[in-house]
Amino acid sequence: MTRHERSPRRRGRPPLLTHEAIARAVLDVGFPGLTFAAVRERLGVGETTLYRHARDRDALVRLALDYAIEQADWPVMTGSWRAVIESYALAAWHAWEAHPGAATEAARGVVPLGVMRLTDDLCAMLMRQGFTAENAVLTCDVVFDLVNDNRRGVEHIDAAVPGAGPGREHLHRLWTDAPLPGLAEHAATPAEREQIHAAIRAAITAEPVDWFTGKLGVVLDGIQSALAPPDPA
Repeated sequence: MTRHERSPRRRGRPPLLTHEAIARAVLDVGFPGLTFAAVRERLGVGETTLYRHARDRDALVRLALDYAIEQADWPVMTGSWRAVIESYALAAWHAWEAHPGAATEAARGVVPLGVMRLTDDLCAMLMRQGFTAENAVLTCDVVFDLVNDNRRGVEHIDAAVPGAGPGREHLHRLWTDAPLPGLAEHAATPAEREQIHAAIRAAITAEPVDWFTGKLGVVLDGIQSALAPPDPA
C-alpha cells in the first residue's frame, strides 16, 4: 500500500469537558471581560460543546463562583459563634478579593450552590449555640451582604470592573479639594469639616480589609445585642 493509499489517520477523542475545566477557564479569563467566546477560545472547544454545559453567561459565572468557593481556605467551624462568623466573613472577603469582579457578579443574584451550603452550615452552627433559625438566617444574611457590598465597592473604587466609576483617586481629590455647601442652619463648621474630611480620606486610602474589619465589628456588636441568645455567664 502506497502512502497515498493509506487510510486517513483517525483523530483521537476530544478531551472531556468538565465543569471544573470550565470554571477554571472562566477564572482565567476574569469576570470583567467574561464572554462565551473568550471561554470557548480558552478551552479550545466549539460553541455547541460549551453550550451543552453552560446555557448562558450566568451559568458560566455560577460554575466559576462555585469553584472559587470550593478552593477557598475556609476556617474550622469551632469556637464561639462570633469568632466563627468573623473568620468566615474575612475568608469570604478574601475569596472574592482573589477574583476581581466576583462580588459584583454575586451581587446580581447569581448564587452558587457553595454559598447555599455555607449558609446552611453556618446557620446550623448558630442554632447549636442558641440562635433561633430566623435569627441565624438574619445573621448570615446581614454579614454576607456586608461582605458582598464592601468587596463590590472596593472593585468599583479600584476600577476592577470596567465603567464602574471614576476610581479611588477621584474620591481622594474630591474630599481633599472640593468645597461642599451645607444647610445654613445645620452646616458643619470649618473645624468639623476638616476633621470629617481627614477621616474620610483616611478611610479611602486605608487597606480595604481594615475598613471592612471595622464595619464587621460594628455589625457583630449589633448581632450580639439584638439577635444572639443571652450569654450564660
